[in-house]
Amino acid sequence: MEVDPGILKELGFSQSQHVQGRASIADLFKPKRRCGIYVLHFSNGELYAGQAIDVTRRYAQHRFKHKDIVKISFRQVPRIHLNNEERTVIWALERDGQVLRNITFASMPKGESDFDLVMAPKEQHRWLEDLSYVDEGGDRLVDPALRLRYHERFQSLLDMPHANEALDVLKTYVRVGIPAIRRGEVSFWGCSCLPASSVYSRINVNWQEVLTVFKSDGSLWFSFHLADSPLEGPFGDNPGLLFERHPTLEWEDHCYAPGGSDQIRLLIRGAENAKTFITDQDILPAIRLFNLRLMQKGPCTYGRFHCMDLADLLVSA
Repeated sequence: MEVDPGILKELGFSQSQHVQGRASIADLFKPKRRCGIYVLHFSNGELYAGQAIDVTRRYAQHRFKHKDIVKISFRQVPRIHLNNEERTVIWALERDGQVLRNITFASMPKGESDFDLVMAPKEQHRWLEDLSYVDEGGDRLVDPALRLRYHERFQSLLDMPHANEALDVLKTYVRVGIPAIRRGEVSFWGCSCLPASSVYSRINVNWQEVLTVFKSDGSLWFSFHLADSPLEGPFGDNPGLLFERHPTLEWEDHCYAPGGSDQIRLLIRGAENAKTFITDQDILPAIRLFNLRLMQKGPCTYGRFHCMDLADLLVSA
């Protein structure tokens, strides 16, 4: 008999119930006790965690897509807490090494993706492994209306204090940290121009920002979201080593849901410090892995805010 992962008990789930072949699980859950977090167990050992106001209805919907459900685990959760608890469970299962079919909130996307049609998986692997490889192949988008939309804002950016320093860091980041720079522009990554007060630009991938350039107290600051796990090799359990190497670095406990649990936010002051950080051979793998994962999850939802005049500078050799 297949044993439930121990992490489920730690997360408060009761023993899972066998449901293979069932058209309905209405008899397993009383009508007023169906709101909560569920975990589906599949015949190949994979899991799927989700939230439901009525788990019996949600199960019926899943059966249309997944024919290999064998068990279900469930924990009652008040409706107001569903979003937070769903993230907590997904991230805990992922950290425990469970293979998930989830896309949202999970760090590692599963299976084929739309991005594979832009950059072949073999080429993606090369880009991750060879840090000297810069993917500049293909043509760029031609969209006169989109270019016109942010032209004036781009001119205002050029007049900002420290504009050239900010642009230099942005260009460095895109060149070394974004796969399929030309082919993926707008569709899988975008750069905004003056999106908020004191914010020079954001680089967005999928549903979240990965780099934000902003001004605070007269200084340029750079906020990075990147994968946490690649940092464990060079820095181990002593994060002090990372901060010794980059003295102006600051850590902030902040994650966006699309990036999943394998995510860390680091801020650094000063353009030269930021460039040193980006090109650090122990840091760059964490930047690349995070951005590639997000692209594998799906297209960039912020393409309509893409500033093509800014991208001209960032994409140029």
